[in-house]
Amino acid sequence: MKKNILLALALSLTFATAYAQSGEQLVNSEQIDVDGYLREKQVTDGELEQIKSEIRKQKNESHLNKEKTKGFKELSKTTEKLSETTEEYLDEKKDAQKEIAEYNNKIKCLMEENPGVECDKYIKRRAEELPAIPAPAPVVQEVAVAQAAPAAVSVVEAPEEKEGMGELPFETIKMLVEGGVTNYSGEKESLTADAAGLRIESNINDRFSMGFGINYAQLTTQDYANNSFDYSYANNYYDDYGSQGREINYGKLGFDVNGKFFITQGRRFRPFVGLGLGYNMASLKYKNNNSQRYFDTSGGNYNNFGNEEYRANFMTGSIMLGSEIMITRTIGLNLTGTFAKGLGMSGENAKNRSNSPDQRRLGELAEDIVNSTSLSMFAGLVFVF
Repeated sequence: MKKNILLALALSLTFATAYAQSGEQLVNSEQIDVDGYLREKQVTDGELEQIKSEIRKQKNESHLNKEKTKGFKELSKTTEKLSETTEEYLDEKKDAQKEIAEYNNKIKCLMEENPGVECDKYIKRRAEELPAIPAPAPVVQEVAVAQAAPAAVSVVEAPEEKEGMGELPFETIKMLVEGGVTNYSGEKESLTADAAGLRIESNINDRFSMGFGINYAQLTTQDYANNSFDYSYANNYYDDYGSQGREINYGKLGFDVNGKFFITQGRRFRPFVGLGLGYNMASLKYKNNNSQRYFDTSGGNYNNFGNEEYRANFMTGSIMLGSEIMITRTIGLNLTGTFAKGLGMSGENAKNRSNSPDQRRLGELAEDIVNSTSLSMFAGLVFVF
């Protein structure tokens, strides 16, 4: 019995050993493809696997960076749109706040019984929009006590507007640009010059203003004394300078100060009168300045012609009458008539009068113009600041 058991154990161990060896051979055997050929083993080691892993990692990072780039571009576009919408929102908010503040100020001014200077624009605008219909005295008195009365009372009590003028000195500044003509009426000549000027004015109070200005006038005329030549050289003179004599150019640069009194204080028409005092620098010269020399048989000497010039400095006093016609609160028209008179002159000759007849005539013409009475008519623009 024991022998049978031992024999059975020996046989079982033998079969187990053989099965294990066959399984190991099966595991370690070369792989065979479906076509019957043996597959070669892939040669590899740890370093190669590390390289492949690094390559895969870099490819993943490259793909990730591309996705991040797309994301940042999209973020930049949305940020720009957000900036535009935010700017538009802030502008709209500011405009709305400004409108609200304007509305609140207007309501406050209309509700006050005695509004200040800052309320003038609202009261004036309301006076233009609503017809000023006077109510019976008892009704107006009762409404003035009521809570809603101040606006109605303000409309009735503010018919007078003082646009462009202020009660405080130098509260309003005006600039006038004007052009026109000036007519000189002297003892021997009546001449007309083109004139232009620039003037700065400021109010002293709501009726008076003062200002200073600069003006320029010029004219051209024939030699007014060309018929007074000595017969002995007259023909030679006319041959060289023409039968009408030489043209004379007159130019005047003036500076003045003035004061105005505004007769009324209307919103559109503001007539005024004024006085002015000016300082002027004038120059007279011949257009043809070719030098010539003629012998005067009657006097026994030579007379020189050419390069004559006369310079004069003189004062003027003036009276003004005109009106401002306002188109808007800051722009209007200005019409002015000025009557002026010379108040004395000092002159300078470029050549000696004793042997230069035309130099003498320039001086005589200058005296005639300076001592004449002049009437100027100007039209221009007025700008209120």
